[in-house]
Amino acid sequence: MKIIIDDRAVECEEGALLIEVMLKNSIEIPHFCYQEDLGADGNCRMCMVDIKGMKRPQIACNTFVSENLEVSTISENITEVKRSILELELLNHPVDCAICDQAGECKLQDYYMDFGLYDSHLTTAKTKKGKHIDLGSNVMLDQERCVLCTRCTRFTSNITKTGELGIIGRGDSARVGIAPGRELNNPYAMNVVELCPVGALTSKDFRFKQRVWFLDSTKSICHGCSRGCNIHVDYNETKYSDEKIHRFRARRNNKINQSFLCDYGRLSYTELNESFNGEVSHVKDLADLLKEDKKLALVSPSMSLQQLQAIKSFCKNNAIELFSLAYIDDSFGDEWLRTNDMSANFAGVKELEINYDEGKFNSSLQDAHVVINFDHKYLKNMDLNNKRVVHFATSHVDSDYELIFAIADFAHDSGTIINCDGIRQDFYATKYESSNPRLVDILEELR
Repeated sequence: MKIIIDDRAVECEEGALLIEVMLKNSIEIPHFCYQEDLGADGNCRMCMVDIKGMKRPQIACNTFVSENLEVSTISENITEVKRSILELELLNHPVDCAICDQAGECKLQDYYMDFGLYDSHLTTAKTKKGKHIDLGSNVMLDQERCVLCTRCTRFTSNITKTGELGIIGRGDSARVGIAPGRELNNPYAMNVVELCPVGALTSKDFRFKQRVWFLDSTKSICHGCSRGCNIHVDYNETKYSDEKIHRFRARRNNKINQSFLCDYGRLSYTELNESFNGEVSHVKDLADLLKEDKKLALVSPSMSLQQLQAIKSFCKNNAIELFSLAYIDDSFGDEWLRTNDMSANFAGVKELEINYDEGKFNSSLQDAHVVINFDHKYLKNMDLNNKRVVHFATSHVDSDYELIFAIADFAHDSGTIINCDGIRQDFYATKYESSNPRLVDILEELR
């Protein structure tokens, strides 16, 4: 059916939630408490709209559409309502935007610029609350900045069901707090930072490190396990230093991770900042080594389909026996996003029919004269002193291998992976070129 929003005809399904219809049709509607995965709470009142035939404004997050519904989001009455709500939100809010990590991504800041009165009517001193409270799990709380949208408390009560956070007190003294004797320590705790629409919850890992408007962003896939959660890689390159990745943010994919990310995956970006500072070998040296007999290669199951295909062709052309072994950790998985298979693309290994039999690999390894390791973790801690070893690495390697080649990591090399549910997904490289070449380019040079 069709409804009218600001004199514009919008198609939607009968019974749909009005705020969801508006957001899906790119109609701006201010809101704090509503979040697609958490639903509506109806407490912030910022999504007020005028509806034809109703005496008073209604909240869009609790209004279900019906035939012939006519809605206004830009009337003078609604604008005044939003100003009044914002004035209440800002009465006790600290003026610390200049040092707040959320500056540039803060909805309160955005709405203030759209609707704010710019003059405070407060005649008494502001009510002060706690600042820089360490909740645990890399999360810091500034209670004074909180707008009491309850996104964080609903996340811990309804999503993780761990219940660490709650609203304490009433009126001016109401604030988010941790349950007595507890700390925020579930494997998804840092999601509350991303859910927070203001600067009340910030990441200790990112806090005071970078201004968000300096960051570039690219679409990628988390390589922490086989779930393949969708992420944004946020990075920049300053004048006097190389490119640095500053954080991973969850990217919405309703079929895989919705808008969430586990803390392990969220912090795995740090591995991508480990620079390769060893001496790099020459391709011609590897060409000489390939003349040896009994050659074996082990490839990381987190490499892209494109890399796996290039390696498979390379090994076939050079009579190299190829294997790949999954990264299994039975203590890691859960019933939500984390899986025990911590390989990003083991499904791709199976699709390309690369041998993953561990017993056969160990048997072949004993007889091999040359071992080529394509960034697989399994060989990094093995004693291979009696072998001639070649290592293709995305980060610095301490072992004394005969040949070492630095290759670009997944943040600097676009590709495709297949997740644990068989879903194929593309990821993309950052705009700055890595100092390390792409693996497929090295293998092409060897042809």
